[in-house]
Amino acid sequence: MKPGAWLSSRAGKPVMLRRFGWSFLLAWVFCVFYTQVVDGYVSDQAIVHPLEGLGVQLLFGGLPVFSSVIALTLIVCLENRLGAPVAHPRLFWLAPAATALSTPLFYLPTGDFAVTVGVFVAASLLTGFGSGFMWVMWGEYYAKITQEDAEFLAPVSAVVAAVLVLVVSSMSGWVAVAVVTLLPLASGACLAFSWRDVQGQEATAEHWGAFEQRAYNDARDRAQRNPFGALRAMGRGGLGVMVACLFVCVEGTFYEAPDKTSWPFQFVFVVSIAFMVVVAVASTMGPRRIAMSFLYRWMCPVLVVGFASVVLFGPDMGGYCAYVVSIAARFAFILITQLYFARFAATGKATAVQSFGFGWIFVHLGDFLGVVASVLLGEGVLQGALSLDQVAAGSMAVLVLVTMYVLNDEKSFSAETAAGMAQAGCGPDAFGPMGGAAALQRADGQDGAGSLSAGEEDGPQQSDALGERIQELAAQYALTPRETEVFGLLARGRSVPYIRDALVISKETAATHAKHVYAKLGVHSRQELIDLVH
Repeated sequence: MKPGAWLSSRAGKPVMLRRFGWSFLLAWVFCVFYTQVVDGYVSDQAIVHPLEGLGVQLLFGGLPVFSSVIALTLIVCLENRLGAPVAHPRLFWLAPAATALSTPLFYLPTGDFAVTVGVFVAASLLTGFGSGFMWVMWGEYYAKITQEDAEFLAPVSAVVAAVLVLVVSSMSGWVAVAVVTLLPLASGACLAFSWRDVQGQEATAEHWGAFEQRAYNDARDRAQRNPFGALRAMGRGGLGVMVACLFVCVEGTFYEAPDKTSWPFQFVFVVSIAFMVVVAVASTMGPRRIAMSFLYRWMCPVLVVGFASVVLFGPDMGGYCAYVVSIAARFAFILITQLYFARFAATGKATAVQSFGFGWIFVHLGDFLGVVASVLLGEGVLQGALSLDQVAAGSMAVLVLVTMYVLNDEKSFSAETAAGMAQAGCGPDAFGPMGGAAALQRADGQDGAGSLSAGEEDGPQQSDALGERIQELAAQYALTPRETEVFGLLARGRSVPYIRDALVISKETAATHAKHVYAKLGVHSRQELIDLVH
């Protein structure tokens, strides 16, 4: 291994630094659009033109995200004909190059309004194409790795992204522009090398057995032929993502950010880092499955606090609190949705392109609607038709109503696998909540996911034999009922986060049970355990 290519990490396993490359893409979008820590965005040059007003604001605020929506829609719709983006090697450098090229164009002074608009449109189209492919391609990578790896890489990458934005905020002029321009190129290089590590894996890293591989591939192929079926499978989650982004965008407009090098502005990123750590721990350690309802359980109260601050403390202090909440919530929101999209793709009910494509369509569509709402509401406030208090109160009311609607849909981005459905011989609506023995038997106990060769059959008969062997060893080594359930999932190659979701226990409890199983069986790794069973 090349020097500097990895760091020591969990259980002494090497972690390739390139695997954190998603952080560069995330930092880029925050630097250019969500925080505008780089001064000189071309929209500032348009105010001298007679056409200034709603049209100009909508153009410069909405065109980049709308271009991304169009690009992502084309990527999803053309997957069945052209294949996944990662299947085209040229995209590994074309997409980052287009994204990087668009960056300085957003800050290019021209002195002429018509030229400025033309340059801005070109930059927006390049951004839509380049970043759209990069979001999806990083998504395909996250859908390949294990849930355990994703829950480590995504939070660390998000924190690194916040630190990068903080660093850029201390720069000025073309130095800052040059650094931000390099971010997509760094992300693309990391993606190209990281993909080489996983491209040979069949299906997803959680699917070990030949039968489950086939079930997963069959479900994925059906989803690829019918992308709108995958969209329906997302349930109300898509609406939840879109509305959350809309209100995050609106909330961020209550305060005009001060000098980027001032401590109030940089304090925002310190809060964002702390908030991401809290949300990441809460979402990965507790006894819960991946569902959009969890996101809304913390997202709604946090956003409501931001809007309420405007009403309670006025436009200055309250507006600043709302701005802090909007940036921190945006970071945490993207972190959690990245994990959710990956888990949804791993179920087989959607391809990785569809999961991340539709997911980021909802994100960017929410951003676009947020820009439109912010412009219209801002105009209403300027004209005296609305007050900031009315905007904040109305936003809280609509947010609460949408939250109630989304929380009633527990299946949004659920973790029920298509392979488990195929084994059980039922459709997606036949599954109730999985827990205890039911989780082992229905979601995993009949999926035959052992460490088998590619040509070995491991359907229900093989799975029954595996189940009998598990029960035999559990009795021989005096495992408790819960340890037996954990043992069965470990024997099928499942990770601790997968066990946490399947048995609805905390990650710490799942890890403790796994340690007890290892100790009683006298093994030191999951592979040794699998070898013992087989």
